[in-house]
Amino acid sequence: MRNFSTVYSAWDEDKLVGMVCAMDDGIMTAYIHYMLIRPEYHHQGIGHTLLKMMKEHYNSYLRIALIAYNTELDFYESCGFKRAEDASPMFITSLWT
Repeated sequence: MRNFSTVYSAWDEDKLVGMVCAMDDGIMTAYIHYMLIRPEYHHQGIGHTLLKMMKEHYNSYLRIALIAYNTELDFYESCGFKRAEDASPMFITSLWT
């Protein structure tokens, strides 16, 4: 996590249950690299809270961007993110999902 600009985490006592990490250019764009919530902690508002913290942290930036899997679009839209109508994410990756 040391190379990210901003990291927020959620804990249940000493158990890490959620995390969101972002990189930024220092002035204009922040990119939320990933958000992870333990499955047994889904639907408890943790993800909404972590994203709210990111949005507050980057409220002076012109853009906060992320890439969402199709199954997560409704969640991110409920947090205020909008699908781009004139752009599509593009990748060169060997990541298995």
